[in-house]
Amino acid sequence: MPVFLVIEFDKTQIVLESTSGSLETPVWNITSQFDVSRLETLNLQIYTRIPFISNSTSPTLSSSVSQSGKNNVNSASLNGRQYEDIFLGASKILIDPAKVSGASTLFNGAIPLSGGSGKLNLRIDYKPNKNKPLTIDDFELLTVVGKGSFGKVMQVRKKDTNQIYALKTIRKAHIVSRSEVNHTLAERTVLAQIDNPFIVPLKFSFQSPEKLYFVLAFINGGELFHHLQREGKFDLNRSRFYTAELLCALECLHEHDVIYRDLKPENILLDYTGHIALCDFGLCKLNMAGQERTNTFCGTPEYLAPELLLAQGYTKVVDWWTLGVLFYEMLTGLPPFFDENTNDMYRKILQEPLRFPDDMDREARSLLIGLLDRNPETRLGVHGAAEIKAHPFFAQIDWHRLMAKKYAAPFKPAVESAADTSNFDQEFTSEVPADSVVDDYLSESVQRQFGGWTYSGDSKLASSSNNRWT
Repeated sequence: MPVFLVIEFDKTQIVLESTSGSLETPVWNITSQFDVSRLETLNLQIYTRIPFISNSTSPTLSSSVSQSGKNNVNSASLNGRQYEDIFLGASKILIDPAKVSGASTLFNGAIPLSGGSGKLNLRIDYKPNKNKPLTIDDFELLTVVGKGSFGKVMQVRKKDTNQIYALKTIRKAHIVSRSEVNHTLAERTVLAQIDNPFIVPLKFSFQSPEKLYFVLAFINGGELFHHLQREGKFDLNRSRFYTAELLCALECLHEHDVIYRDLKPENILLDYTGHIALCDFGLCKLNMAGQERTNTFCGTPEYLAPELLLAQGYTKVVDWWTLGVLFYEMLTGLPPFFDENTNDMYRKILQEPLRFPDDMDREARSLLIGLLDRNPETRLGVHGAAEIKAHPFFAQIDWHRLMAKKYAAPFKPAVESAADTSNFDQEFTSEVPADSVVDDYLSESVQRQFGGWTYSGDSKLASSSNNRWT
């Protein structure tokens, strides 16, 4: 019976199968390395995988990481076979590179497992880097996982630490010609300053004369859009789980005076263990303190708030409308005012009564009425995210536990390893990965617009899990 250790640092995940030992005393004779650039927690979770033998239901929020010692169960399909992952325990250690000078051993010993029994023996070593500027040559290009008008996204491996990342490439000439320089710089700024468990973190950014490069954590559980399309809709507890994690992600952005403006299932990824990872910050608006307003018309039609359609100017509260639309869609399968004709959809957003299925949960209905209030001055969340968190629909949630990711996700994607690309479109993954050669000339004044683009971690963390867990 295989035992798996999931190591996560700054949303970069490694999945290691035990190399020897037994279910009670598994051994990992493996050393893994992580790039470190900021204060972060090293999370370790242990699972065992058994054949699927019954129609077990997904656990609710209240049943995860049990204090009574019960194990959590997630079922999924892997290579056409059914299996169950049973949670055995977890540990975490806070890593603060600012408190370390030079190579050193940060930890060497046993730490207790929460949510299970026993201890995990491991050693953590810290090694500063030489601070050499990154280039595309520092990465091995593995697989194309996405493409767009901006460029493409590839799965890559950083050669020195062997970590898997997502590399997003953008041609400078394209964003200059489309007047997208400010949006692109805003995306990089947001990603560099935000540290939240439910937001895809920026690991590095660098540039060449022709291109900009983002290096992001590689999140491979698939888009929420993909899972919602496949299943039609989600049950109440699963919808609550995703909405709660998204609420925390948006709260973090708002605390940094950022409006997200483009919340939709396509911009939400699931990680290996089933938690939310918000991505794509190209439409973010920065420096939106307090009740400051902006007027830019942007977003996706199904999710646009009334005040945006009316060109009245809008505040951070616009994000709570889109959260309400997404929550409604998760519960029912479609946004509340959806229409194939865009103009008719805009009319419905502005005028149509909000309707609910007869069997919708009473508290969920109440939450939606608050979030989908057409008046931004009275909308739930106008006084901040705490107002939404206090709604009875979320009464069962301990928000500190949620932020610590101590709730097991109600659904775990079918992912074979942290490097698996099976949840990405084969239209992309079948393409040969390459950093295409372009011959764009940009003047010195244009190049100066990209000054300060570079963001690079200056150290790396080695986590050695080669001791015995007892």
